[in-house]
This record gives sequence, C-alpha cells and structure tokens, in this order.
Amino acid sequence: MAATTNRGPRWESEFGRWVAEYGVSAIVEALANDPQLRVTKHAVYEWLRGHAPHPDRARALVRLSRGRLTLEAIYQHVREERERLRRESEKREAAHR
Repeated sequence: MAATTNRGPRWESEFGRWVAEYGVSAIVEALANDPQLRVTKHAVYEWLRGHAPHPDRARALVRLSRGRLTLEAIYQHVREERERLRRESEKREAAHR
C-alpha cells in the first residue's frame, strides 16, 4: 500500500486515500478487462486533479473498492478539488495585482 503523507491535499479525500492505497497501476489493470472502462494512469491522475470520471467508470471504482467508496465520495472529491484550484488561482491573481 502506498503512503498518503506529503502528497498534497488531493490525496487526503476519501477518494484520494483509496487511490493511494489501491494503487494507480492496480486501478488501470483492474479496469483493463472491460474495453468500455479501460483507462490510463494519466486518466486516474486527472481524476485526482478534479476531472470527473465517466459515470460508468465511477460505478466500476465503487465496485472495485468493495463498497469503501461511494459515488458521492468520488464526485465530492471532484468538487473539492475544483474549489481548491479555484481558490489557488484567485490567490495567484490577487498577488499579481
């Protein structure tokens, strides 16, 4: 299992912790069996950066987690990450004024 320390806030959500523990490569491998669900490591990292996974993939992640994750936890991560990025952008803009 991968450690979540010193990885930043995107790894601290329920979804981020699950991804860290399960492993990005393991997620890619687990979803590779279904041509409709296949993803790359890059796609998983994009989910962590606030890009929402397609609903079919999100449901597959819930199944893969054996109920540890919920759709709400996945999409809550997306909302929180987008909000965090928005606040960071506003801070950078304010610093340049």
